[in-house]
Amino acid sequence: MLALTGISTLVTNDITLERGKLGIVANAALVVSDDNKIAFAGEAANLPHEYKSSAIDLNGRAIIPGFVDSHTHLVFGGDRAEEFEARMSGKPYSAGGIRTTVAATRNSNNDALVANARRLANEALHTGTTTLETKSGYGLSVIDETRSLQVANAITSETTFLGAHVVPTDSQINEYVDLICGEMLDNCAPHAKWIDVFCDRGAFEVDHARAILQAGAKAGLGLRIHANQLQHGG
Repeated sequence: MLALTGISTLVTNDITLERGKLGIVANAALVVSDDNKIAFAGEAANLPHEYKSSAIDLNGRAIIPGFVDSHTHLVFGGDRAEEFEARMSGKPYSAGGIRTTVAATRNSNNDALVANARRLANEALHTGTTTLETKSGYGLSVIDETRSLQVANAITSETTFLGAHVVPTDSQINEYVDLICGEMLDNCAPHAKWIDVFCDRGAFEVDHARAILQAGAKAGLGLRIHANQLQHGG
């Protein structure tokens, strides 16, 4: 059990408290049980007596809910330094950087991918992100998309299958869409909660995106979509 007092501002996000949209409680206390449930959150004056003797005084600090990051790519190899430099010099964005990362990811072993993903997840945690989703999308083959999701599941249960990130250089669009909707989905669906499609210039058009999402829904996955980042796709 963890009891905290001396909280100058406690942001609860509880609109039922009638303290504005953020549910802010001033001069607050907070108690977290041994099973990580909130046992008390409110004004310090109302803190139950049994918690007072062991409470830690935060001396006027604030407490806010952890950040939620709903779009990450933790599983990848290599880096995008060349793309970053090009964009800083004024060159337009293209999907070339994705394909560079695909090549590096395919050449990385699982231990390296897990270590890098854990490092990034820990970095996020230490800066206030307590919940995150992560996508595949840098394998773009049956084997590499599957192992990317297996690696992702070692970090978080909130995983998204993004085989439809871009078309890999060794495939044609129609045959790759068929692969995503067939063998790749069959292998990846057990390791994911959602399916995602990058529907935009240089990636997948609306008809292909629709087919992929329909296949994902049939496999029991929730639906997500990247769209209108580079242009209005319809």
